[in-house]
Parts: sequence; C-alpha cells; structure tokens
Amino acid sequence: MRTVDHRTVDSPEALARMTDALAHAPVIALDTEASSFHRYRVRVCLVQVSDREHTWLVDPFATPELTGLGTLLARPDMEVVIHDADFDLRLLAQEHGIRVENVFDTLVAAELLNEPEIGLASLLKKYMGLHVDKKFQKADWSKRPLPDAMLDYAAGDTAHLIALRDILEGLLKEKGRWSWAQEEFALLTDAPFDLPVNTEPGYLRLKGAKLLKPHQLAILREVHAWREGVAERLDRAPFMVLGNEVLLGLAKEPPATGNELARRPGVGDKVFARHGKAILDAVRRGAALPKDQWPRVERPKRWDRDPDHDERLKRLKAVRDRLTTTNDLRMGIVASNLLLQEIARNKPADLQALAALPGVRRYQVELFGSDLLAAI
Repeated sequence: MRTVDHRTVDSPEALARMTDALAHAPVIALDTEASSFHRYRVRVCLVQVSDREHTWLVDPFATPELTGLGTLLARPDMEVVIHDADFDLRLLAQEHGIRVENVFDTLVAAELLNEPEIGLASLLKKYMGLHVDKKFQKADWSKRPLPDAMLDYAAGDTAHLIALRDILEGLLKEKGRWSWAQEEFALLTDAPFDLPVNTEPGYLRLKGAKLLKPHQLAILREVHAWREGVAERLDRAPFMVLGNEVLLGLAKEPPATGNELARRPGVGDKVFARHGKAILDAVRRGAALPKDQWPRVERPKRWDRDPDHDERLKRLKAVRDRLTTTNDLRMGIVASNLLLQEIARNKPADLQALAALPGVRRYQVELFGSDLLAAI
C-alpha cells in the first residue's frame, strides 16, 4: 500500500482545526491504536480519522482533552465507519467518555455477507486490490516519538475504509441484508455503556482455571495476585511478566525448590533471577492456606430437568444448519448456540414470544423464526 498523506494532531489548536474541517462531513472513518498488548493499563495511544480525502492522526498523549472529538463523533447525522468497532467503542467510552452515535462496522458487514475472510487486510485486498502489511499490529503504540513507518501504517487503516464501506453497502443491499446491518450497527452504540459489572476474580478468568481443584486454586490466586502487582508496578501486560500457562502449571504442580522453579518452561533465567523468591513465596502462601480458606468456583445455575430439552436443541441445530446452508450465511447470523439454548429452554409459543428472548434480532425472527419454532 502506498504511503498515505496525513496530518498530525498534537495540540488543542490542531484538534480544533480537524473538528472544524469535519463539522459537516456526512461520513468519516475511525480507528484507534491501544497499549493493550504491552502495558498494564489499556490506553488509547492514537486515534486515526479520515474523510474521503484526508487523514488525521490524533495523539491523545499530546492532546488528552478530546471533548471536541467526542462532540464530533456523537453527531447522529454523521456515519462513523470502523472495522471491528466493539473494542474501539469500548475503549473510547471507558477512557474518554466518548459515545459514537452512528456506526458502520465493516467487519459486521463482512460477516453478514458471509465473507470467508473478514480481516481488514483481506477485505481491502479482495475489493480494492490493496496490500496491507500488518507488521505493526502488535507494536508498542505507547512509545514516543512514533516512527514514521508506524504513523504511515496507522494512517492506512482508515484512509480506504469509507471506500470499502461503500462497496459493502452495495453488496448488502443487493442481497437484501441492508436492514440486518442497520439493526446490528444500532446495537453497537449502546454496548460500551451497557456492560455488566464483572465481579469474578481475575485468576478465575484464566482459561482452564475453573477446572482446578480448590487447593490448586488457592495457589493460583496467590501467584496471580503477585503477577498483577508486578505488572501494575512496571506498567507491563501481565503475560509479559509470566505467562498464563506458567501460572496454571505452578498451581497444578507447585515447585518445592528454586531449582525446580528455574527448570519450569516459561520461567527462564531472567525471570528466576528477578522474581524467583517472590514466586516461591506466593506458591507457599497458597499451599499453606487451611481448607476453609480455599477458593471455590461458583457453579452455574442448574435448570429443572427437562428430558426433552436435548432433543429440542438437536432439532433446532439441524434447522439452523439447514438455514445456514440455504441462505449462504454464518451459523451465528441465523442463530447462535446461546440463542438456540434459550429457545430450547423457554419453548416460545409464537413469534412474539421468540422476539422477547434476550439477544434475538428482528431479522432473525422475521426470516428464520417460523422454521425455528417448528423445530420445538
């Protein structure tokens, strides 16, 4: 991809000039680069904004007050094109209180079109013949100054997004799926502000943690707390201090000596030299806890036994698979597994009852509802 001309926004005055230039734009493209892969605290490190002709790169470190940008993005008469909007919208809401009112998500559009590859690079190559090098995808965007090559890369993420959006809209309308997209896009606006509070401890969110026995969980809780403390102090992503698999391994087979710990895959000489004693101390604290202090995993809600539930679910999946093939769609577009379970459990008697289930879309009820109801 050729280098994209862009303007750097690194002062309140530059931000005001950008928002003034875009004040009456009917559509803009938006992307963010964050510190999630490298830093403990996830921060917006760069905001890319494009109209059909120009691209701006907003540096939130130089202009931390983004009220003007928030006002621009809150305009309901301006469409904001984003690829895979969920993360960007949540991050902007969480850190800057920004709400984007009118979204077009090119990834969602690609899913509704059943594109085999839905990454931005794949879509730009397929529809616009552009080659995108993703070498900076996991770069540290929190460092300053950012090299020109990284700035060029960032600018390329939005410079062609509006043109791609136009192509995908045309295909959605051609297939009669434009109203589906509009329904999905509208749901994106509220999502960052409707997040349920997750009270589950961080150590239980590690993949595989809930399969451990209580005495192993006691050790995992201690080593996880140690890692969080180090990661926060160093402002580094926790996995860069010690990997999740290493933590789980310490819980399952706790090392008794420093030599044993040093030989563990994923520990290494540098980690052992710097943190070996602290890790062993955390392991021993967890192992020494009395049984009445062991953490326990809260079991999911048990439903009253329904001997026909599994058979209903099996029939629903068969119908969903048929509709998926017939309509050339992804399975989740017809009905996700979670929605099928809700249908099998609640046994809605009609389309109105089906429409009242959590997570169901209007287009799913209208187009696939009767077939799904027939299966129960």
